[in-house]
Amino acid sequence: MNLWRAPLPSLLAVLTIGLSLFLGASFILGVFAARALLTSWGAQASVTLYLDRSTTDEQARTLAQTVRVENPSLQVTYVDRTMALQRLRGDLGDLAGALEGLSQNPLPPSLELSPRTALQPSGVRMLAARLEQLPSVQEVDYGREWLDKLEALGNGLRVFGTGALAIVLGAALLVVANTIRLAVYARRDEIEIMKLVGATDGYVRAPFLLEGALQGLLGAALALGAVEAVRRWLLPPASHAFAFASGAVAPHLLPVHAAALLGIGTLVGLFGSWLAVARFLRA
Repeated sequence: MNLWRAPLPSLLAVLTIGLSLFLGASFILGVFAARALLTSWGAQASVTLYLDRSTTDEQARTLAQTVRVENPSLQVTYVDRTMALQRLRGDLGDLAGALEGLSQNPLPPSLELSPRTALQPSGVRMLAARLEQLPSVQEVDYGREWLDKLEALGNGLRVFGTGALAIVLGAALLVVANTIRLAVYARRDEIEIMKLVGATDGYVRAPFLLEGALQGLLGAALALGAVEAVRRWLLPPASHAFAFASGAVAPHLLPVHAAALLGIGTLVGLFGSWLAVARFLRA
């Protein structure tokens, strides 16, 4: 095989495939981590039900208990009008004196709902729409703009990750194809003799396909080792520097992910070799 006859071009192809797959896998894992972080931020979004000001404490507490029973995954806190006014005074700080001239409390009672588990933005919207139908509920506030931005950012990360992976895989494919094409041209006299004595295209193509697949597999194994090394030794110290991301969990490289990476590398090498040999055999 040309892998041993010309080790330098083959080594260059393996390293390039490894680098391309490492970048692609890093992008994908980064997207997973970013989406986990966005999910953890989304889980912190609360839903506030503002009740009619004429609602009595007994009615509000009954409503709160009803919401708890129907939605066990939510933590429900009842804020009466007095507590709401006290919070407003605390938020205003030095300007709280402006509230002294009020003849009556203008604030409505409310129910504050916090999800105990992570909710997607669509789940928060559905929850808010359902709670809006409850009696005595005048308004529902769930941070619509914030959730819209989170969802748009998540979709953007998905598109970016897919595009980046396609680019790096395309680069790896071109490198393998060019490397195998050089090997084919270096052995063109031998191949022509084989064709003259009756060798089929499949017989001629097989060694080069195996060589490309092996290059892809070795490159993928190299990328897999690099990704695992980064995940084990670089990410843990870096995570301490970003306290805001403490809610996100660094994605683990599962066996299915490792197998997928090795499979992709093998397919890239195989397809690149097929392209190079097919072009030569057509010439």
